[in-house]
Formats: sequence, structure tokens, C-alpha cells
Amino acid sequence: MKRRGLVKPTARTVRVIFGVALLWICVLQYVVLAVVRAEPYPALVLPGFPARCPGCLLETGLPRTAEPTLLVRFADGHAEEIPPQAILPAGPSVRLLAFTDAFKDDSKVAANPGAVAWLQGRVSQRFPTETVTGLDIVWRSATYESASRASVKYVPLYTVHVVFGGGK
Repeated sequence: MKRRGLVKPTARTVRVIFGVALLWICVLQYVVLAVVRAEPYPALVLPGFPARCPGCLLETGLPRTAEPTLLVRFADGHAEEIPPQAILPAGPSVRLLAFTDAFKDDSKVAANPGAVAWLQGRVSQRFPTETVTGLDIVWRSATYESASRASVKYVPLYTVHVVFGGGK
């Protein structure tokens, strides 16, 4: 005697039912997690990463960076402040990035007589009629409170002292 009404499912039917069930579970997971919490992790949306760094842009809303300024010392005792761009060759800002990386600490500069000679040559070109005795690279924190350059607040961080040998 044969039973009627029971049909053996094909492999294709099993795969389709499995796929639909899996898709339904994913959608339900997303809906449940979206309702339970604002950031559904680890569902289909990546989590947000809150700012937990004191003073960073996401926390303060103000862009801040460390930037150098140069203080040229002369034999007669006076000093003059100039921007680093004044001694760099004309060109893109990549040169300024290389300058800031090369002259960030005293030990790197003091250990490299070639760098000191290069700085002395560039500063002497800028001030050909004066005797230059040294250069201070003053690192300072710059906080940009608006798009205007006049609204930048500077706080000195540290100074790299460079002493030139023979002057001029």
C-alpha cells in the first residue's frame, strides 16, 4: 500500500528554503538590534567609534597641530622670527613635511652636521648682510578656531637649538 500526500523534497527546494530562512534571520537580527540599541553591532552596520582622546578634533571640534617657527639668532644679539617656508626651496608642501620630520628633536639635528650646514647655508642666503650665529626651531601647538589665520592660538611646546659654527 502506497501512502499519498508525502512528497520527497528535492535538493534545490532544500537549498531555497535554507537561503530564505537565513536571509529572514539576518533581517530579524538587524531589526531586533536596531530597536534594542542605536548601533546594531555586529549586525549589518559597523559600530560608531566615539572620541576618547583628550584634545582631539572629534572631542573639541577645533583642529590642532604641532608646527614649527624659526627664530634666527644674530651675532649682534638680536633675533628674528621667520616661517620655515622662508628657508625652504620653492615648491609643494611636501618639503615642509620633510622639514618637520627631520628637525623635530635636538639629538637628530646635533648628530647630523650635514643638516646643520644646510640650515646655516639656507639662513645665510636669507640674511646675506648679517652674521648668523644660530637658529631655534620653536615647536608650538596651533589651534585653528576659525578659517582666519588671525584666529590661530599658539602655545609653545619645546625648542630645538641649532648652533652654527663660523657664523655668516
